[in-house]
Amino acid sequence: MHFSKASTYGIRSVAYIAAQGDEAVVSIRELSDRLQIPAAFLTKVMQRLATGNIVKTMRGYGGGISLHKAPSEISLKDVILTIDGEEAFQQFWLGIPEEHMKQVPAFHSKWIELNNNIDAFFTNTCMTELFPYEKINKVNDPETSSTFF
Repeated sequence: MHFSKASTYGIRSVAYIAAQGDEAVVSIRELSDRLQIPAAFLTKVMQRLATGNIVKTMRGYGGGISLHKAPSEISLKDVILTIDGEEAFQQFWLGIPEEHMKQVPAFHSKWIELNNNIDAFFTNTCMTELFPYEKINKVNDPETSSTFF
C-alpha cells in the first residue's frame, strides 16, 4: 500500500471543503493558502477528483470547488482510488514482491489480514469523520484554524 502526495492532498482538500458545510464552494486559492499546498499541483489534484465525481468545479464569479455528493458518502478510499488507482491498495509498502511473500506463507497470511483491515478502514471512513463535528463551519475561526490539518 502506497499513497501518493496527490492522494494526501486530495483527502485534506475534500475534508476541508466538507468542513465548510453543505453546498460550500471553496476557491483553489483558499485551499492552497489554508492547507499550504502549491496551487498548481492542487489544481491538477482537483481536476482528477472532478473527473472521478468527487468534486465539482465551477468557473467564473463565485466559482470554485464544491463536493459532488454529501461528505458522508465520500470515503477515503474513493479519493485514493480516484487519484492513485487500485494499484495503491495492491502495492506492498516494504517493496517486497508479492511472489516472494507467497513463498513465506506465515508472513503472507499476516500481510493479507493486515491489508484487509486497512482496506476496510479506508472504505468505511468517510470525510465527516476527519474533523470534529463542532468545528464544522468554524474552519475559518482563528481558534480552530490551526487544528485543521
